[in-house]
Amino acid sequence: MALLKPELIPMGRKKVNLRDVAKVAGASKSTVSRVLNNKLGNGFSVTDSVRKRILDVSRELGYRPSLIAQSLSNQQRMMIHILGGSHALHDLGDIYQTAVNEIVSLIDGTLENASVTVDMSSYRDNKSELPPWHINAAVILAKCNPATVEELEQAGIPYVVINGPAGKNGSMVVPDDVNGMRLAIKHFVELGHKRISYAGPQAAFLRGHSSVYDRHNTYLTEMEKYNLPVMSGHDKLFSTIKTYENLYKSAVQFIETSVLQNKATAIIVYGHMEAVNLVQAAQHLGVSVPQQLSIICFCDQHACDIMSPNISFIDLMSKEMGIAAAELLLRQLNNPEKAKPELIKLPEQLVLRNTTGPAPKE
Repeated sequence: MALLKPELIPMGRKKVNLRDVAKVAGASKSTVSRVLNNKLGNGFSVTDSVRKRILDVSRELGYRPSLIAQSLSNQQRMMIHILGGSHALHDLGDIYQTAVNEIVSLIDGTLENASVTVDMSSYRDNKSELPPWHINAAVILAKCNPATVEELEQAGIPYVVINGPAGKNGSMVVPDDVNGMRLAIKHFVELGHKRISYAGPQAAFLRGHSSVYDRHNTYLTEMEKYNLPVMSGHDKLFSTIKTYENLYKSAVQFIETSVLQNKATAIIVYGHMEAVNLVQAAQHLGVSVPQQLSIICFCDQHACDIMSPNISFIDLMSKEMGIAAAELLLRQLNNPEKAKPELIKLPEQLVLRNTTGPAPKE
């Protein structure tokens, strides 16, 4: 038996609205709105039968409350928006996944009336990436376009950028890539390695990011400090086409050139995906890790925990970045009159696993 009378079901309209649900359920719009948004209390109540009827009608009509309408009518709800998901969250084990998990967990556990949304859309033009609904604060993963930063700044919305640059009023939480590279080279030198290669990032879109410059430039200065030769290939992209086949082919070529021809005994790698391919390529070419070749990559703790083999890595502190970003935003939201731009730089750490060992005897 159908719940609704056919003559009461809206016809010829693409989208069901609140008025339609109220008409079919035989209740006022305000009552339907309170029930659907779970806003009972404060002197307002409905019988169980009315509540059930409204929910049943809403479900049968396929009605979904508008997030934009809720935002406009209820400014008391705290809305935190995370930007940059399309470029920061598309790879398995990406450092930003851990950061986002920590942000959502901390905000949900601290604010009772808050929602966190993550934008996974791509934006090709320099148009604002902000959502059409009201937001109280924003988190940017690495980068967003200039129009978005400008709108955030003009609206006075507090925001923090994780592992990337901010505008004059924005805050930043970044890892210390310079110190991370120093730790990697120091460890290899202490193990007796003298021919240390550097394998750069796998994609051209990373060019311009501070991590690319900081890691590469520090490699050059540290090799000079230890009076060691700079190995060829340090200034080239690891790969130009981001497919597994091409990445593996590039890894084989890197091992052939850097290790078999130029006799490198250690490699510092920009990221974990490049490192995994290098380990596999070394095995394919009969180069044992770590007996003949040691490898350290820059990576996230979680990604390295689930990878096989267990690669030694420079921990980018993504969990700590997420916590720091969330705590920073909460401070600014709780005390807006005292809010000011902050820069938090987290020291990276060397975590040793199964891909590093003493330099092989010559």
